[in-house]
Amino acid sequence: MKSLLNLILGKANPRLVITEEFRQAFHWMEHTNSCVYITGKAGTGKSTLLTWFRQQTKKRHVILAPTGIAALNVRGATIHSFFRLPLQVVEPHHIQPDAERAPLFQKLDTIIIDEVSMVRADVMDAIDHTLKLYRKNDAPFGGVQLICFGDLYQLLPTLNKDLTGYFQSRFGGHCFFNARVFNNIQLQYIQLQTIFRQKDETFKQLLNAIRENNITDDQLSVLNTRYLPGHLIPPDDIRLTLTTTNKVADSINTERMAGLPGKPHRFEAATDGNRDPNSCPADPILILKKGAQVMMLKNDPERRWVNGSLGRITRIGRDKITVRIGKHSYPVERATWEIVEYRYNRQQQNIEPGAAATFTQFPLRPAWAMTIHKSQGRTFEQVIIDLGPGAFTHGQTYVALSRCTSLEGIILKTPIRRKDLILDPGVQQFITTHANSGSAA
Repeated sequence: MKSLLNLILGKANPRLVITEEFRQAFHWMEHTNSCVYITGKAGTGKSTLLTWFRQQTKKRHVILAPTGIAALNVRGATIHSFFRLPLQVVEPHHIQPDAERAPLFQKLDTIIIDEVSMVRADVMDAIDHTLKLYRKNDAPFGGVQLICFGDLYQLLPTLNKDLTGYFQSRFGGHCFFNARVFNNIQLQYIQLQTIFRQKDETFKQLLNAIRENNITDDQLSVLNTRYLPGHLIPPDDIRLTLTTTNKVADSINTERMAGLPGKPHRFEAATDGNRDPNSCPADPILILKKGAQVMMLKNDPERRWVNGSLGRITRIGRDKITVRIGKHSYPVERATWEIVEYRYNRQQQNIEPGAAATFTQFPLRPAWAMTIHKSQGRTFEQVIIDLGPGAFTHGQTYVALSRCTSLEGIILKTPIRRKDLILDPGVQQFITTHANSGSAA
């Protein structure tokens, strides 16, 4: 089995490192109908495992995510669009089955949810309720296998303060695992251990201590050696500032763009079909200048850059923008994203992703700064972390620090304080219970 799996994996992705955790996950995902939660520290290959499973599985499946951007990143659909859920708190009476879509749900073997840490409890119960109705099956999720990817130590669902009491009284919390459906499920808990993003063992240990909020005074002192007041950053240095709010990130980007000489160039996106205007993969109206620092927003088919690569614009034309990334300059043309809609193909008796809409724009945006929230899932060699008055939500500091490949690549605008290390007690209890129980694979 092991040699066969290595052969399959090697053909699918020659650069993939096959770990024991990947082999365990492959077994539970492909050869059982168990509900599985696959987690791991930042940079342990969760996205890689998901991509490989999609390539290899024989199961009829869909890949979903809680936000439009997260769905685009995994070439899937949003949970709300697939299940036709309202954006407000979901109640059972909101779910209205559509007879034309029934075959899609009845033929499903597996649902994969990426970034599950950002899924609310009511949404998870709505998924369960919808599947039971369509499939006329009272088993959890109507008998469909659920595979969840995510890291609860990272960012959780955003929740208005006035809804906190509602979720606490109805579910005991607002996270996905607070959903009532999980009272009737033995969840297989798989933790990926091998970290690929960071190589330095000291930095790995430091990040783990921050992640679990058990950092020592000595470790905190080591981290704060990256607070460098008065440090001058060379003007040609490509370094991203991570902020806690959109307001601060937008202000930095606007100020830096205004400080560049020359006239701005305006590029308007082309769209076709129905799409969520709040989930654009790139700016609908893109304003650029020569010399602007930008982030690439789509993997290059020729592998010259990846989603998240940083560079600087050296030339702007009507149909091509030249961007210097590292030591090389590349012409960048417009790219098209497809907003996925799953359909059941009766002839092939298979579930297929199709394009519900398209969005065409240059695959880049100004990127002197971005929020920590939007940086989740990305990797950078150099970052400036600006917590402003301080972190204010679970996992924020950990996500910011773990985006960087090394401690030396980090510059702190302010020292990290213990109150910046926020860990949700409900998350801690869930992880402790499952990581130490028989449900851990």
